Amino acid sequence: MSLILCTPSETDVSAVSTVHLRAMDENLLTHAQFPSPEGLEFFHGWLERNTLEHLRDGDKGVLVAKDGETGEVVSFVKWLVHRPGEGGQEQVEEEEWPDVARAEYLDPYAKLTERVRDRAVGEEAAYYHPTYLCTDPRWAGRGAASLLLRKVQELAAAEGLPLVLEATMNAVTFYQKMGFEIRDELSMMLPPRGSSEPTEFYEERCMVWTPKIGAASS
Repeated sequence: MSLILCTPSETDVSAVSTVHLRAMDENLLTHAQFPSPEGLEFFHGWLERNTLEHLRDGDKGVLVAKDGETGEVVSFVKWLVHRPGEGGQEQVEEEEWPDVARAEYLDPYAKLTERVRDRAVGEEAAYYHPTYLCTDPRWAGRGAASLLLRKVQELAAAEGLPLVLEATMNAVTFYQKMGFEIRDELSMMLPPRGSSEPTEFYEERCMVWTPKIGAASS
């Protein structure tokens, strides 16, 4: 089994969205924000548009891992580069969400993650922010996510910038193995799947990776 890392083409954006939804199918936040089949269909389209933005914007990026034999997209990473004064952060909170999405869980989450990143590295810091790193569950454990994340680490190291991200609890150990440290935490009360009552405690960790001195030239 071989993997090919590359920048996706515009014809790959639907496959990237499908991998995202497969990878996050058990995630409480996903279904709190998009609680119906119609909501998930909207989210799939939103993710396609988001991938296109990452392909076209100079301060954003996306890479995919493809099966070397079939060309199937099996994993991807998206990131943006936050540069103070240049508007480099996501503006999810400015979205006008349709009725099939729950703005009450989308907007507060976006603002909460921004606050914890500011606390972790400072409001005026420049950093790479991996926004999504997802692998099709059928390909889990085969190294695709590690390969993709190392590429982003190389890009950040070349600029001497840290990586800052929000990790789901089941991914914390993976990021620690990749050299990340926990700097902060965030939590929300969310409704369980199929419910509208926020009775479930949901948490993530804000994690930071800092390039070693001399890493960019090694």
